[in-house]
Amino acid sequence: MGKPETAAITNPARRRFLQASGGTAVALSLTQLSGVLSGSYVKSVMAAGKSVQYGGTEDLYRQIWNWDKVSWGSHTNACLPGCCSFHVYVKDGMVWREEQAARNPASNENYPDYNPLGCQKGCSFHANLYGDHRIKYPLRRVGERGSAKWERISWDDALTDIASAIVDGLEEMGSDGFLLDPPHEHAGTVSWAGAQRMNSVIGGVLPDLNVLIGDFYKGIFDTIGKMHTGYSADNLFDAELIFLTYSNWSYTMPAIYHFLTEARYNGTEIVSISPDYNPTSITADYHVPVNQGCDAAFWLGICQVIMADGLVDEAFVKEQTDLPLLVRADNGRYLRQTDVDGGGREDQLYLYDLKAGAIAKAPRATLLFDGEPALEGQFEVTLATGEKVAVTTVYALLKAQINANHTPEQVQQQSGAHPSLTRMLAKKVATKRTCSYIGFSSAKTYHGDLGERALMLAMALSGNWGKPGTGWNTWAMPADHIELMMVMEKTVAEGGLAAFAQMEQALATKLRAEDPEITEELIGVALAKEMTTAMGLVPPAMFLYNHCGYKEAYDNKAWQDPTLKKTFGEYLSEATEQGWWQPHHLRPAPGKHPRVMMITSSNPVRRNRSGAQLLPKHLFPKLKMMFAIEPRMSASALYCDIILPAAWYYEKMDMTVSITANPRFAFIEKAVNPPGECEPEWEIYAAILKRVGEIAAARGLESYGDHFGQRRVYGDLWSRYTMGGKVVTQEQALTEMLAVAEATSILPKGTTLESFRKAGMLQQVSFGTGFMKHLVANDYSPDKPFFSLAWHRDKKITYPTYSRRAQFFLDHPWYIEAGEALPVHKEPPKIGGDHPFVITGGHPRHSIHSLHLNVPELMRLHRAQPVMHVNDKTAARLGMKDGEQVRVYNDFSDFEIMLRTSPTVAPMQVVVYFWENPQFKEWKVYDRLLIGQPKPLHLAGGYEQLRYYLFNGSPGPSTDRGVRVAMEKLPV
Repeated sequence: MGKPETAAITNPARRRFLQASGGTAVALSLTQLSGVLSGSYVKSVMAAGKSVQYGGTEDLYRQIWNWDKVSWGSHTNACLPGCCSFHVYVKDGMVWREEQAARNPASNENYPDYNPLGCQKGCSFHANLYGDHRIKYPLRRVGERGSAKWERISWDDALTDIASAIVDGLEEMGSDGFLLDPPHEHAGTVSWAGAQRMNSVIGGVLPDLNVLIGDFYKGIFDTIGKMHTGYSADNLFDAELIFLTYSNWSYTMPAIYHFLTEARYNGTEIVSISPDYNPTSITADYHVPVNQGCDAAFWLGICQVIMADGLVDEAFVKEQTDLPLLVRADNGRYLRQTDVDGGGREDQLYLYDLKAGAIAKAPRATLLFDGEPALEGQFEVTLATGEKVAVTTVYALLKAQINANHTPEQVQQQSGAHPSLTRMLAKKVATKRTCSYIGFSSAKTYHGDLGERALMLAMALSGNWGKPGTGWNTWAMPADHIELMMVMEKTVAEGGLAAFAQMEQALATKLRAEDPEITEELIGVALAKEMTTAMGLVPPAMFLYNHCGYKEAYDNKAWQDPTLKKTFGEYLSEATEQGWWQPHHLRPAPGKHPRVMMITSSNPVRRNRSGAQLLPKHLFPKLKMMFAIEPRMSASALYCDIILPAAWYYEKMDMTVSITANPRFAFIEKAVNPPGECEPEWEIYAAILKRVGEIAAARGLESYGDHFGQRRVYGDLWSRYTMGGKVVTQEQALTEMLAVAEATSILPKGTTLESFRKAGMLQQVSFGTGFMKHLVANDYSPDKPFFSLAWHRDKKITYPTYSRRAQFFLDHPWYIEAGEALPVHKEPPKIGGDHPFVITGGHPRHSIHSLHLNVPELMRLHRAQPVMHVNDKTAARLGMKDGEQVRVYNDFSDFEIMLRTSPTVAPMQVVVYFWENPQFKEWKVYDRLLIGQPKPLHLAGGYEQLRYYLFNGSPGPSTDRGVRVAMEKLPV
């Protein structure tokens, strides 16, 4: 690896000038001149480690716009919309500033463009490169874990220690002995693929990141059988009505917020649904102040008005949804072919055809039906046994339930939304092209799935998806090039894609033999499940329950939905006995713990709800080796035995991902050399695997057993990871990734590393040839706005659900027992105890992610320390004032924080945005008490869309919005 950095005084006169000026004064003057320089940057200049030829402040001013080079840059910390292209300005080997490249034209002349696309976080990122928190050399722990005492060691020693521990773990536990804490795309597309590729080669365990962090929309998944849908930002321009729910675009979408403004100029109305009057609500046309976690009630009120006033789009509902399907009155389940014929398919369901005056099979291969389905009515059916049973439609059951429980007046009591507002908005939804944006906080709310199902019901009743200006945005991205880089055995040139295609075709042949009416999308689901298993991905809630000390919290029935009769653990046992969860989902098995954990582009102590409290106590002591590969020190890295220094943005070659909102890829150039001995992650992973092979050979070890009983050869690990030595370096990995993207039609034909470098930014061409194109279900064109699900509406392609339709009736026995077979409102459980306040949060304005919170320029824009927003009248009633310290607590844990009073916060709500662990007293970070109580109902399986595969399915262990807390004033 790299060699130690040597500092040389290259310009004594410059150093004397800087020293004579005084450190603080120089830091201030340099910062003022450039606008984005940090004190730590100036400290680096003063240390004379870089050659900067300046004699006085006047020279600094004259040369501020003179650069040695300008490079392409971006940041992969996954804030939406992502893909912001920047010019990176380099002088004397250091990055001095960055600014938006503004290379984002409109899809066509009738729509707004994306420029400038970037925010203050991107414009100040370079300060992170030179902060004191950078890790520049390999470090080994001295003393107890978490003592923050280190010694610098060589790369050779570090690799040997890590590889030896990995071999020990594999010999003791097999492949279950290696745990990869789930990495995020924050490190870059290449690193993200590389980390998961490394785990796949080893056969280790990888908790699913997307479910773990709460970016999985269970209600959407349950309704249409998939979650990855979305639209481009310019689709908002075609909407007449936009709902923002669980969302605060002013904070979280600054780069594309202008699309909302321009849509309003175009006549679009905007509705903000939020407990607090947040900064986005200020510019909305309507604010719906719902109680925290009670969105389902509001949306069901919308549905009640649409149905009661005869505003239903019946043609859409009959064709696209399960609402005309028949349900038995005696058992409350769908009428099935096994009921009618005594055999056949269990998932063949029925309609009542008004033309024929008889029941008819609901098509499974298409949404087209040559008849007239009844939406309402009572009918009698003779079963195969000769018994006669009464049946009715899902729509009739739904209408009766909503009329009984969710009139606008009832909704006011349930959610706080005024009846007149509910009625007015319902009529707008039914008559306007309506688009919604569902923020990720929905997935972090205990009953967020019910809110999503109810919202989608309103969109279905009004026909508001699958056409311009409609739909909902979760997130979707063309991912073939990333996912294939995780699993390909050979390069594209050597036939790697062809081998994968053959495997996919063999699976398709097998599945079509079992079900001739299976769709390509369902074949993709089956392939995704197989690849998920092969990559070692596991549902995170079960891992946390079995290995990380969350059992006591998860099994607390007082903190879960009171209609559920069992604890999380009891439901898990039953689901396992049913075969819904297999041993490969529950790796490592309970009582068998991993021995080595790798952390890269991740911070589990900060990221996992209550992780700061539970992980050091329950998981870390079971590990013989914890090591991190990071560019900067983090709360999790502090617990590690070894830390390896990673290169960061601008210090390695990479590319961004393309997220639906902004369908482009930005090139990231290596603008400067990384400091010290930092290396790109792809190359670090390769070096570790190579050393593992060497250590095993030195011990006379040839192979080890994986979870599936197969032997894996130590000597093959490096070769498999590098595709036979063809993909060893970061540049080679990016080159291969581009080759995959070009071959799968994600990027234009002829795309190469050099053409990408020249362009700086590339428009995606399609959603690829794999699974994602079926999930979004629409043809992509760079020349017009994009929206999802058009194939279902226009081509009558079925949905990947049990009913093959958008499904609002889940007749799974567990859902029926819980009273959630149909969308319904439920009061949020008292997670954390019976305390008066509910805590909410989200991404802060000045950071998006906590990454930027220690940048001096951004700290000047806020109080530069953790604050909790509280209603001003509530604070006054409790005798508390703005700026005072308070203790926040519940039955699980506590923390201390400064109070910030505001009339925009709901009376019994408190709001805390992201903050870093070290910013809190005794490092008691606020999310110690958030728990992340998963919903046990989501352990249900054995039903088409109730299944787990990469990024989707299983209970979410991050439901922290609405946790109950109390607070008390601290003595001065």
